[in-house]
Amino acid sequence: MACAFRYILILLAVSLMTGTSICSAQSAELGRLYARLDSVIAGGQEYAAVKERKISELRNRTQPPSRLEERLWFNKMLYDEYVVYKADSAMAYANANVSIAESLGREDIFQEWKLNKVYLLTAQGLMNEAEKELRTVDFSLLGEDVKFKYFDTEIYLYSHFAQFSGDRAGMTGYYHEKEDSLMRAAEKYADPALPEYCSFYASLYRDSLGSDERERVKCRLKEIVDSSSLSTRADAINAYSLASLYRADGDETECVKYLICSAIADVKVCNRDIASLEELSHILYSHGDIDRGYKYISYCLEAALQYPNRVRMVNISAVMDKFQQAYSEKVRIQNERLRRSFHTTGILSVILAISVLMICFQFSRLLRSRKKLAEGNKSLNVHIKELSETQDMLAKLNDELNEMNERLKTNNSQLFEANYVKEKYIGYVFSICSSYITKLEEYRKNIWRSLVVGRVDDIRKTVSDTSMTQVELKEFYRSFDAVFLQIYPDFVDDFNSLLVPDERIVLKKGELLNTELRIYALVRLGINDSVKIAEFLHCSPQTVYNNRQKTRNKLVISKEEFEKKVRTLGKIPE
Repeated sequence: MACAFRYILILLAVSLMTGTSICSAQSAELGRLYARLDSVIAGGQEYAAVKERKISELRNRTQPPSRLEERLWFNKMLYDEYVVYKADSAMAYANANVSIAESLGREDIFQEWKLNKVYLLTAQGLMNEAEKELRTVDFSLLGEDVKFKYFDTEIYLYSHFAQFSGDRAGMTGYYHEKEDSLMRAAEKYADPALPEYCSFYASLYRDSLGSDERERVKCRLKEIVDSSSLSTRADAINAYSLASLYRADGDETECVKYLICSAIADVKVCNRDIASLEELSHILYSHGDIDRGYKYISYCLEAALQYPNRVRMVNISAVMDKFQQAYSEKVRIQNERLRRSFHTTGILSVILAISVLMICFQFSRLLRSRKKLAEGNKSLNVHIKELSETQDMLAKLNDELNEMNERLKTNNSQLFEANYVKEKYIGYVFSICSSYITKLEEYRKNIWRSLVVGRVDDIRKTVSDTSMTQVELKEFYRSFDAVFLQIYPDFVDDFNSLLVPDERIVLKKGELLNTELRIYALVRLGINDSVKIAEFLHCSPQTVYNNRQKTRNKLVISKEEFEKKVRTLGKIPE
């Protein structure tokens, strides 16, 4: 039971941590989107300038054609630029194309441009005029690719009626029912190739919670919006439709996210009939973000005035009144806080004045105490100075004494080493001299005997044979090596530590030292001249030079440091 309870607690903790991290990630994403929207709004004038420049270039680059068919397309290009930017200019080109279509006798085009006029009248809030104009459109004369546009325009008209009427006379429900029936009628004309296909189905299935078709459209819209650059009118419409679906789901975070995306696209294309930003300001007002919401609704009002859109201006004005009231309340609260702060500041000022007087009194007492303390410190400083000078002298003397001790220790060590070497080598020299005297005497007797008996050839043969010299030289090396390693038993290892690992000396079986090591053994003993070393080892100076050069090429340290190190290699046994 306890184990199960602990497991449940762990699951709850993990759920809370996961939920918190998801919320933080969503807040961070919304923060980035708000910053991007603020940046785009701040650059609104630049987008408008680009729009004006594009229209101007279109007019200047393309002279109005003389043929009516060409003029029809020329007017359409300018209409497309103006349709959400300036309604009056767009209406002028729409009227022109109505006249051209009538002159050409093209009833389908004539009816289509009347539909465009209906859209513009609706966008400007002239719904009655738009409804009258719509009644003059002959549906049967429209092309198959325009029939969906007929229903879409009529839906747009009745949605504006619903916005304008509010709840007056109970007309809102009527207009919404009208919208629903028109959507059902338009469904059979919806072509998947149309840019507004997904957004239409999003509106159609907005209230069909749990519908598979609704979820499919929602996923498709999300894929389109998330991969878009948010820089076209279609991007704005798709993002707005997706926000409407999330609003129906009750997911406010995702709804706000895609309203921001829609607003970014609307501002970039200079759409002045901008519903997404207006709805976003409503949400911000409900969350108490008055400053940001007021900035957005002010942008909407300015855009509606420039378009102009009478319905949107009425709705925006109502929202502006709410923001004004909220600002007034905010100012009242700030004034009340300011008044309380002023009273608090007055009381604190009195307390501060009393505190300053007390501080001044204490400060005068402190000054007198400091004066006495300064006199005492002055006297103390004199004694401290004298003591410091004495300590400096003692320290200096101590340093000199330490230096002398170090030199004495070094000299003692060198003297000990010299005595030790002297003792070892004196005995070695006497021993070898005695041995050579004995050998010379024996050699003399042998020659004398040969002379006595007249064996001159034997004498000549003995004298010309160098093998005895080589044997004696080897014996001399062996004796030198043995005595040297008795004095410096660690010499070989220490010497190898100065060489590159791959180039270290490996002695053959039975060897104590080789020629290279003997050269530096003599250097260790203080014999550094190559000629003297060559005489001592019975070899040529060139051989000594070559060995020394070979060793220098294998060093892990500098040549100068090596010369110093060699004189300290090995350790005399205690």
